[in-house]
Amino acid sequence: MQKYIIFTKYHSVCLTNQTLATLNVEGKQFIECNRNNFSKIAFHDLLKEIPNRQSVIVHISDLEVSKVFVECIKKYLFVQAAGGLVRNSKNELLFIFRNGKWDLPKGHKEFGEEIHETAIREVKEECGLNDLVLGDKLGVTYHTYYMNKHQEIKETHWYNMTTQAIELIPQKEEGIEKAEWIGKDKIEEVVEDCYLSLQNLLKNSKLF
Repeated sequence: MQKYIIFTKYHSVCLTNQTLATLNVEGKQFIECNRNNFSKIAFHDLLKEIPNRQSVIVHISDLEVSKVFVECIKKYLFVQAAGGLVRNSKNELLFIFRNGKWDLPKGHKEFGEEIHETAIREVKEECGLNDLVLGDKLGVTYHTYYMNKHQEIKETHWYNMTTQAIELIPQKEEGIEKAEWIGKDKIEEVVEDCYLSLQNLLKNSKLF
């Protein structure tokens, strides 16, 4: 089974070849995609940001899901980033607050870096943590946005991390207003105020 979920500001587009019986299509626009109609589907239009737009499921039967993904994003500038879900010795989770939303520390991949190196560097820079230990991969998210006169799609690789540190130093020059350790009592509230792509990642992860 292959699946890509691309998030916009308002909705998501899921490209998948999983069996129909396992798909939850309630309240979503459903599109069958196969070799016969592939060239007729306006994939770029599926990602247009429209308030209150239904999320979309594109069910792919006889094509490579990766081929459909490439077609869907071909008008976007593709960028890679990485970040981390950091847990401290008190079993609290690190979140940052930036641009009016709770988020996880992350940033763009630099030339020559391995993606896990990007994750460690960005968390260190954005929150002042120097003793990070890299854990397993949490997942990959995709989201679209408009920046510098370009439509961009960001592929973000997320890793579990641990630290023994407690003090956080938010990187103000990157627009981070605050960095906080979040416990079990506040996690649901914070996750609900994250971006849709991150909400989906975290709600499908065992946080506590």
